[in-house]
Amino acid sequence: MEIETITTSLEAAKRLTIRKQFLAGNTPEGTFNDKLKSIIRNVGYIQWDPVTVVAPSHLISIWSRIGKFDWSELDKMMWNDKEVLFHWTPIAWLVLAEDYPIFYSLMARYPDSMIKGWASHAESASKFLKSHHELKQKVMKSLNEGPAETGQLKGYGKKKKKQDGWSSANEVNELLFHLQMTGEVMVVGHSGKQNLWGLTDNFLPRSVERKIIPAVELEMSTAIRAMRALGVSAEYDIYRYFVRGRYADIKGTLRKLLEDGKTVKVKIEGEQKAREYYILSEDIRALDSIIADKWEPWLSLISPFDNIITLRDRTQKMFNFNYILEQFVPNEKRKYGTYVLPILWGSNLVGRVDAKFEKEQKTLNILRVFAEPGFENEAVIGERLADRVEDFADFLGAEKVKYGKIEPEQWTNMSTNQ
Repeated sequence: MEIETITTSLEAAKRLTIRKQFLAGNTPEGTFNDKLKSIIRNVGYIQWDPVTVVAPSHLISIWSRIGKFDWSELDKMMWNDKEVLFHWTPIAWLVLAEDYPIFYSLMARYPDSMIKGWASHAESASKFLKSHHELKQKVMKSLNEGPAETGQLKGYGKKKKKQDGWSSANEVNELLFHLQMTGEVMVVGHSGKQNLWGLTDNFLPRSVERKIIPAVELEMSTAIRAMRALGVSAEYDIYRYFVRGRYADIKGTLRKLLEDGKTVKVKIEGEQKAREYYILSEDIRALDSIIADKWEPWLSLISPFDNIITLRDRTQKMFNFNYILEQFVPNEKRKYGTYVLPILWGSNLVGRVDAKFEKEQKTLNILRVFAEPGFENEAVIGERLADRVEDFADFLGAEKVKYGKIEPEQWTNMSTNQ
């Protein structure tokens, strides 16, 4: 059977990705709950990160797509309404309760569900769970009496000499990690900056569906979810995006989707080294028309863990943008700063903002602004960025914006127009 292949431009592929990520075009309508569910339904997840140099990354990602909102609305959706869940894949995500069968199916097979993409972890997880049955019983019994912070459980375990890279050296911390991966416990709230752990069965309402999806069906549905979020995507992008490498046979899954007519192969014209990409058949019309359609670009500040840049090599290939979170780089080796937000303008990542929010002073410090090569002379970016920074300050609760060094002279109007 001959498989159809279509050809598109890099510009069209970028625009489709940006629109799929709700960073161009119309924002979702309705209440905050409606908007957030619509976004996660399409992009799959929002990565959770609590670091507050500026604001927690997941809050920035939501703001980039819908604008200002009351942060407490997210807490209500998570801990009261339980429509959005805190879940590990093994990366901390916000996911929809309606998608619980996907994650339940992976948890039911843990650690075997990680044997392909995370083999070394799957082996160590299996050994740990088998050798810590007594500790598990103690922790489960305690959590059955009510939610607890990690610190309230630490007397149960020992400190280990070595860390496995996945959890702290404390046995209870490691056990909680594995138990949330099996679905037996989960984060059910926060006390300050501390996670509150509870038994999953005690926290989730009966309305949250618990069923195991057959492996082949699961792989097809998760691949479709990844493509729906990415637009035009390579096999490796699909493999890593939605369930983070937890496929047993990604090649076979994509082949079956092609044979069923649900996906189509794509080539991007002009690539020096031609790669094979995929797109959902339902998105071909949008790809064909996205250049001719009215393009309404936004200027957005992107969080360090935003979905659009989470696959760093894809970001490099598609947007010619090399992003490293320098928060984890020694100070003397930082090129751009501690907590740097990429600037998305139209279909390009055009610069970076090194920012810090001083909560007590209610001041948003824009420490430095950098332009990417080729965008230094576009003064309109400085004008749009100034407006967006003001919006961001308002979202954070800042009463003042303080500017440091703005590298491209043509963008300096962003600080003088305040």
